[in-house]
Amino acid sequence: MHLTESEEDHIRIIFNLYERTGKPVSTNAIAAGMKTTAASVTDMLKRLQVKQLIDYQKYYGVTLNTRGNALAIHLIRRNRLWNVMLRDKLHVKWDQIESITDQLEHINSDMLIEELDRYLGYPQNDVFGDPIPDSNGKFVLRARYPLNEVSFGQQLTVVGILNHSAEFLKLIDVANIQIGSEIIILEKFDFDQSYLILHKGIEKQLSISIARNLLVRYNNRINHPGKK
Repeated sequence: MHLTESEEDHIRIIFNLYERTGKPVSTNAIAAGMKTTAASVTDMLKRLQVKQLIDYQKYYGVTLNTRGNALAIHLIRRNRLWNVMLRDKLHVKWDQIESITDQLEHINSDMLIEELDRYLGYPQNDVFGDPIPDSNGKFVLRARYPLNEVSFGQQLTVVGILNHSAEFLKLIDVANIQIGSEIIILEKFDFDQSYLILHKGIEKQLSISIARNLLVRYNNRINHPGKK
């Protein structure tokens, strides 16, 4: 099946948004991810529905059907392998990765992607902490929690970044926060909902916007977090 680049981008955005919430995705959420209008998204959803890639009900939201999900996983695999290549081998600044990857992911060559995977050493996660599907479309989803939803005083490791925009990545670069950073939440300030954290022995203040977009795991416990 031939898809335009825009159709592929919409399929990938729907997959990513559903992966985060497990709920049907709204046209407004897709529009925000695509940086377009809800009306434009609605037109695109009609096209994808004709191609039998989605289940869409107005006012309810959209999900990928079996066919659409398989296609999305194929696109996600391409996208995430390319961003590892750009960051780990070409040392591209990570606030520039998303825009370049958006172009490379549309190169439709299975042979190239398999060679890229082999060259990179079969990575399991991309530079933003998201899982990379293997050649059979399989991948592992591990428990990750937004920083603003976890308990205080626990040893945490940053394992994912929700917001891939250049603006956000520059912001956490300034804070010297990255995948693998180990932190502890010390305090939450009621006035502006910001957080005081300990990172590499240094106290730092993070805004609620940053906290919502950093995904962490507990270092020494398995159970789900509870706010305190």
